[in-house]
Amino acid sequence: MAMGDTRLPEGTDSIIGGATFAEDRSDIGSSSGFGATSESSAQASARPAIEEAKAKVGEKTVELRDQAAAKARDYALVGKDRAVEGLDNVQRLISDAADTVEAKVGAQYGTYIRQAADSVASFADLVRDKDVDQLLGDARDLVRKSPAVAIGAAAAIGFVLARVAKAGFDTPTTPVTGGVTPVDPAGTRYSA
Repeated sequence: MAMGDTRLPEGTDSIIGGATFAEDRSDIGSSSGFGATSESSAQASARPAIEEAKAKVGEKTVELRDQAAAKARDYALVGKDRAVEGLDNVQRLISDAADTVEAKVGAQYGTYIRQAADSVASFADLVRDKDVDQLLGDARDLVRKSPAVAIGAAAAIGFVLARVAKAGFDTPTTPVTGGVTPVDPAGTRYSA
């Protein structure tokens, strides 16, 4: 097909914008290598759709981030309530132990244990009275002021959690028989 010929090859309905060969060929080094020195019409018509899609993705991202933050806040509140409940239980256990220690070891040691129980109770009250955001801010401040203490506390908490998890997953290898040695129907005794 010669230059300037407007006839289309057989089976072709129309000319695609930007698909014609350049007349002066000065733009051979351009991105397309063909006649379009600027944006093709297909790209120009797709640009608003692309921008609209970008805007929708951005809006959805913000929406999902807000949902995740709300869910995390809910979990943090539940965790805070459980932590306070756990601290209250520990305080009660320590107070109960103080009476036993005082009776067996002496009043001075009982006093020490009661002071420890009071410290746990005051910490539980502190956690109970603060908002989750305040607790997170306090934790950030602690990490900034003394990172070594934060790393040590994280290691200790991790060790305790690992021990608790390991203890929870360990299953006894022998059946629980209440101190009775099991006997099979043939009369053979099993060693426990």
